[in-house]
Formats: sequence, C-alpha cells, structure tokens
Amino acid sequence: MKHYTTSEQTAKLIKQGLPQPRTKIPFEVANDELGYTYSIGELIDVLGVHLSSIYYIGIVWFVNAEGIERRREELIDALYDMVVKLKEEGVI
Repeated sequence: MKHYTTSEQTAKLIKQGLPQPRTKIPFEVANDELGYTYSIGELIDVLGVHLSSIYYIGIVWFVNAEGIERRREELIDALYDMVVKLKEEGVI
C-alpha cells in the first residue's frame, strides 16, 4: 500500500492552492535534496468535514465526500482524486 502522493500529484495539489505538505520522504528532487509529499493523513485532514466515509471492498478503496465517490486500488490515490475534484468544484 502506498502512503504518499507522487511528486506529480504533489505538484498538482500545490498548484491548486493546498499548503505545502509536511511529510518529508526520501526521493531525490535535485542534488540529493529530499522532497516533500502529502501523506494519507494530510489528505484526510484537507477533506475534513466534507469526508463522509472511507471503506475497502475486495481490492478497491472507496472515498465518499459531498455526495461524490472516488474508487481506486490505492487509498492515497482515491483521496487525491477526491481532493482534486472538490478543489475543482470550489468545495474546499
């Protein structure tokens, strides 16, 4: 199970106006510099009161918020999709 957003996902979330992530993980950005990325917990915090449920069936995670559902094999990806969707709709 992945616990962190990819560098591409992180860049998109920052571009959409999320605050800088707090989690530092060991991936090279430039000259052995460590990059920052969002964790599962940070994305749950971003969704906050809008998040209604998270559950797992078979091999798929389901994330529900504001009457919208996102499904992915990785929880971090389902949370990312939900944050992007709610940012695009102006909910968060």
